[in-house]
Amino acid sequence: MELSMALVQMKGLKCRIDDILSVTTYDEYADLRGLHVDHEDSDQLFQLKELQVIMRKLAAIGGSIEYLFRPVQETSILHRNENGEYRTEKGHYYHSGNLIEVLLQDGSHEVPCWVQTKVEYDGEDYYLAGYEEIAMEGLEVRVR
Repeated sequence: MELSMALVQMKGLKCRIDDILSVTTYDEYADLRGLHVDHEDSDQLFQLKELQVIMRKLAAIGGSIEYLFRPVQETSILHRNENGEYRTEKGHYYHSGNLIEVLLQDGSHEVPCWVQTKVEYDGEDYYLAGYEEIAMEGLEVRVR
């Protein structure tokens, strides 16, 4: 299967996930309390708990698919300002917990590839979760 075909399938999956979240009222209540459940029936209570776990995972997958198709708004180089914060040339700031896409060279590819990770703070400086040895200053990033 070609990558482009897999991406088409992902768009279809996102639509199906949205339908499931809507029908189950998860998108409205986030805990399925909108479903009619017999709270005296232990099997239904079990099913409800399992559905809650599944819905959280589906919502996360749907969010990841949605992110994948967001247009890139900016590709830029990160710079640290006088306050110790990292920002793009157009002024997008990164703080602890923010998602970030960075162009990194890893050992498994001949060309650099985009990687999504989180920005964290160690009390002195910000760093990339999972890539602590890579300095953020001067990295190429993109904003969606």
